Amino acid sequence: MSRCGGDTRPRQSLLLFGFMLAIPTAGANAAGFQLREGDPDWVANAFAGTAAKAYDAGTVWSNPAGMTFVTLPNGTAELDTALDLIIPSIHFSGQNFVGSTPVSGGNGGNAGPPAVTPGFEGMWSYSDKLRFGIATEAPFGLSTSYSQNFVGRYQAMVSSITDIELLLAASYQITNQFSIGGGPVIDYYHTRLTSSINIGRAAALTGDPAADISGDAVSAGYHIGAIYQVDDKFRIGIDYRSRIGVAVSGKQQIFVPPLLQQLSPPTAAFLAASNANVSTHTTVPDVLTLSTYYEITSEWAAMTTLQWTHWGLLQEVTIVADNGQVQRLNLGFRSSWFGSVGVNYKPVWMQHLMLQAGTGFDESPITDPVRSPRLPDSGRIPISIGATYDIVPRAFSVQVAYLHEFAVGSTATDYSATPAAGVLIGKYASSVNVFSVGTKLRF
Repeated sequence: MSRCGGDTRPRQSLLLFGFMLAIPTAGANAAGFQLREGDPDWVANAFAGTAAKAYDAGTVWSNPAGMTFVTLPNGTAELDTALDLIIPSIHFSGQNFVGSTPVSGGNGGNAGPPAVTPGFEGMWSYSDKLRFGIATEAPFGLSTSYSQNFVGRYQAMVSSITDIELLLAASYQITNQFSIGGGPVIDYYHTRLTSSINIGRAAALTGDPAADISGDAVSAGYHIGAIYQVDDKFRIGIDYRSRIGVAVSGKQQIFVPPLLQQLSPPTAAFLAASNANVSTHTTVPDVLTLSTYYEITSEWAAMTTLQWTHWGLLQEVTIVADNGQVQRLNLGFRSSWFGSVGVNYKPVWMQHLMLQAGTGFDESPITDPVRSPRLPDSGRIPISIGATYDIVPRAFSVQVAYLHEFAVGSTATDYSATPAAGVLIGKYASSVNVFSVGTKLRF
């Protein structure tokens, strides 16, 4: 045979992988592909008050202006570390059709593999008015991964993204009530995407070919914030992380099953011709956060957060391969909002202990027309609890937190990447569990 399943046009499927290089893949714990984990203190309050708390080194990332509000003697430093275990559950139910013919296979199993993300913030007190800080976080990322016999395997198999940002920050106290802060951000972006290629009925004998794309980039942005202390109990913070343009360079590699190579060398050569270097430009969206923190009594504190993420920047991507292939696709993301409320409780009978809780709502940037197996997202409601215990007062503390997030709203998908990939019709059921631990050390 000279070409297997010639009516399916394998090259159409290969173009899919090019444009997908630019699409950030499904996040496991927040709407879109956003990650808010890091300091367990943030997780424990469902991310409420992050831009206004300003009581430990976590503020270096959540709002660098808060460094001057942290009680820290001059010439001393604080280091906060965190480890977050994210356990998502993403299950598809439905079918994939090529024309009127259903694709054989199953529902793909749990498409949400567990992940571990670290976090680090450090600050140094030069003076009461001037502080310096450093932070490393992963604000976007995680992945989806389906079993080999997934009915939507021609749409997606593995989709992953890692986005790590390094912040170098300074904070200056302009008045006793008002501080500003910020600094440059260095961003490392990496993605890997795989999918099977539809060659028609011949795949039942030879197995599916597959495409594997990986690429990365290093870019830069900035982070700025401000905090205003209304009185000794109430403060308001605003924080902005800039958008970051990302120029991704990578490779597309095609796997051809050995039996297909033997039975149809022309088909194997046709598929291998799509091995290529690829490049694209995408954007890590900017994020604006407004928070409040209010000490009701010496035991109780309440906090809020309202956050806007500029997902609307992701409307279209253009992929260029060095073999001449070009693909333009409309993504249609919408900008979205997140809001949460939280409380802290320091029992009078145990001053070294702080108990925490929070809840909120996370709007998804994904709507039904653009929900794909690579990004099967919907709105989410987080509920969290946590605690901080001072083992050595004002010197060493441990933190723990747990967050459960469940999906709300529509989870339907009616998605087609290309005619050869078919039309995936069904719905998703998803939830996330997050376990976070960390330490705070002052010296």
